[in-house]
Amino acid sequence: MTVVILRFPLSDFDDPALFRVTDGLWQHAGLLSEFITSADDETVMAVVSPTDVRCSWFSLQGLEARQAEGVAKLRAAEQSLGLVHAVAAQEVGDDYVTAIIAPEVMQRGLDRLATRGVNPEIVLPFGLAIDAPADIVVGAEFDGLNVLRGAQFAIPDEAAFRSIFAGDNAVEHLDADSVRALLWKASQQPLLNLRDGMFAKKERSIWATAEQLKWIKRLCVALVVISLLTVLVTLGKYWNATSNENSIALASAQKVDPAITDVEQAETQLASAMRKKGIVQGRFSPLSAALWRSVKASPNVSVRDMRFGQDGTLTVVLAAPSSDNINQTLLAIQQDGYPITATPRTDATGATLVDLTMRMP
Repeated sequence: MTVVILRFPLSDFDDPALFRVTDGLWQHAGLLSEFITSADDETVMAVVSPTDVRCSWFSLQGLEARQAEGVAKLRAAEQSLGLVHAVAAQEVGDDYVTAIIAPEVMQRGLDRLATRGVNPEIVLPFGLAIDAPADIVVGAEFDGLNVLRGAQFAIPDEAAFRSIFAGDNAVEHLDADSVRALLWKASQQPLLNLRDGMFAKKERSIWATAEQLKWIKRLCVALVVISLLTVLVTLGKYWNATSNENSIALASAQKVDPAITDVEQAETQLASAMRKKGIVQGRFSPLSAALWRSVKASPNVSVRDMRFGQDGTLTVVLAAPSSDNINQTLLAIQQDGYPITATPRTDATGATLVDLTMRMP
């Protein structure tokens, strides 16, 4: 297991050193500004300077653990000036230690670490990483941080504090190896963790595994390909149907004038002929549109002949294998509101024919 240990930045311009610790073996990992995260880094612990955090001990006998923690937090907040972030935990017996830190200091440090991709799971007061026997005051140093640790205090190691808290007793200084061993132990079982409450680490939610994401991507690509193929097939069907209808219309027009070579030419000549006869072209368009719409909606119905009279009557010969198919076409035309007449007959092949006339309503 590899743990990254560093001190909490003291300001926006502070550049603390980082250390990778694997099974108690320490390795310098450079400065924060140069740090590159590794996949082997399982836990990150940042220790906070005694000047930024205050630790207090309370003896709360007769209270349950949850109640005692709440009381300890409340007392620590009452003894502070302004808003503080406080956490409490049971240390030994009925004694509860509480650590408080200004929220802006905590947030500034986390933001400074986040700029380099460092997001610590543990934020621990440096003093609480150091053990001190009941009758001894010890001093410890780590990357520029100094702490004076007694049985129930953890304060900056300054001359004024030494005279007050240590008095005439000698201060036992811990060597670097001992401090590192204590920090490694604290990273495994921290006494307190300031990443609590509003500063709790936000865990990234994983809604799909890497394998599931791979299959989701494949399915999305397949869906896009199928959609494109469906569009192309539909367009092909429309083009084919339009081509067939144009061929039928061209064949009908060529019965009148064999010189006609395409549908556009037939429409142009039809419009010209209608204008010469004084027929309004607009009456032919809705009649023919209604006819073709009804024919396309009926199976096996075709148009064999079509003429438009000067009186505005559209005369059509419909053909189908049975009268039911043609009746479906006639019903659709009537539902559109066009007056019609229909005379059934059969041809030499036995197919059902209907001589149909249509007028504008």
